[in-house]
Amino acid sequence: MKKCTIGLFSKIITFLVFAVFFIPLTGICFYITFLYPHATQEERLLFLAGVPMFGGLVAFAIYRTFYLGLVWVEYDMENVIFHYSRKEGYRFRWAEIPGNRMQVERAGGGYVFYIQENGRQRKIPLNRLSKGYKDFEKTLEQTGVLYRIGVKTQEEFKRDAERVFEQYQKYREAHPGSTPPKPEGDCMICPDCQGKGLLLKKLPLLKVDVGKVCKTCGSSGYLPK
Repeated sequence: MKKCTIGLFSKIITFLVFAVFFIPLTGICFYITFLYPHATQEERLLFLAGVPMFGGLVAFAIYRTFYLGLVWVEYDMENVIFHYSRKEGYRFRWAEIPGNRMQVERAGGGYVFYIQENGRQRKIPLNRLSKGYKDFEKTLEQTGVLYRIGVKTQEEFKRDAERVFEQYQKYREAHPGSTPPKPEGDCMICPDCQGKGLLLKKLPLLKVDVGKVCKTCGSSGYLPK
């Protein structure tokens, strides 16, 4: 089965946060509480609270990483297994997602899977920084998960943009100069579309202009004075 796991970059950033911030804070709190000879009673009590607080985070991180393991996903074209830890995994058929036990939402550059089991919720986040994410997202599309949760893939966005662009090209061919002929009577150029009848917008990824009908003038390009 294929795998999608937490990426190396995310692991490095998390390790640096603990190595630079939480571990030194734990050492400072411990030193001032028990070893620093000039600390007052109030200072010792204050830093004593930091020992279990920061030390507990460090201990949990070590326990989670080396004993339980980090979240990962195994899958093929029929089934998917969400591993919350080495001791806790949840198997689903792709056709069951989303469902009563599993919900999915788009979150930034990835997806978050919410698993409901025995009155508790487990959250499995996967994003572009995850190792094997591209194949995993492709499988989400092929198995119909993205369609069922109403998410368009980049290819679908591209096809929609190309379809709109083709419609605009046909309009320009039918209306040379993209400026509709001026209607009879006293009228003025539409201030929103500048007489083009279309509102143009450049797509940053495709680097093409797409247009939609101007609602102010109804695509005529002109308004009565």
